[in-house]
Amino acid sequence: MERTDRNRKYTKAALLTVLSLAFWIGIWALAAWRVGVPFILPSPASVFGDLFSLFGTKTLYQALLRSLLSLVIGFVSGVVLGVFFAVPSALLKLFDSFVSPIFVIIRATPVASFIIIAWVFLNNRILPGFICLLMVTPIVWSSLVEGIRALDPALFEVTKVYRFGFFKTFRLYLFPSLSPFLSSGLSTALGLGWKSVVATEILVRTPDSLGYMIWDAKAWNVDTSALFAWTLVVILVSILLDALILLLFGRSGVRPEIERRKMRG
Repeated sequence: MERTDRNRKYTKAALLTVLSLAFWIGIWALAAWRVGVPFILPSPASVFGDLFSLFGTKTLYQALLRSLLSLVIGFVSGVVLGVFFAVPSALLKLFDSFVSPIFVIIRATPVASFIIIAWVFLNNRILPGFICLLMVTPIVWSSLVEGIRALDPALFEVTKVYRFGFFKTFRLYLFPSLSPFLSSGLSTALGLGWKSVVATEILVRTPDSLGYMIWDAKAWNVDTSALFAWTLVVILVSILLDALILLLFGRSGVRPEIERRKMRG
């Protein structure tokens, strides 16, 4: 019964999503017809036609690979640094007082400013990954600090009473407790990191990247339909990446075994 209700819920959500997309694509088509100038606002048919044709070209996959490589390097490095600084920040007030102003400044500074400053020191192939790292680290840091400070000390004592090892404690207590914070933080960090990678590629014209293709469609070819199509590629990748984070961290968990043993005790 519960499974049937869940399936109905997912079916209803999927149907609403499809109807919503159809509605807005209809609005787009109507606006394009009313404007009547494809150079200013291309029709959905033209854009989706260009998008589907891109999937048959080597250029798309080369650009996608380069952009995703920059994202992976920057995102993984940012997560490692965020975790590295988050643990002592959550446990030591003195350390936190020295570190937190740096991350506040990074989060408050416009991405474009970082790109222009860093461009002086780094070439345009390395720069997207570095900017991604700068955007990801403060978000992971703040989410993890909040999660660590919200841990339930009573449940931690239960892991000691039942002599859980580190890995069992991590699996049954730490990971489920931190998952909601990690899910939210990583989803935000990944989305911002991806946008910062593409924005950097556009500004510094990183060769053979998605950002370069967007810039090329506008600056040289002046092809608005292609510009929309390349932008849709970026949006689709962003949606897939967000779904991946939800798949990995979507189940927050309630520490079932610990809760059971605590109630027995």
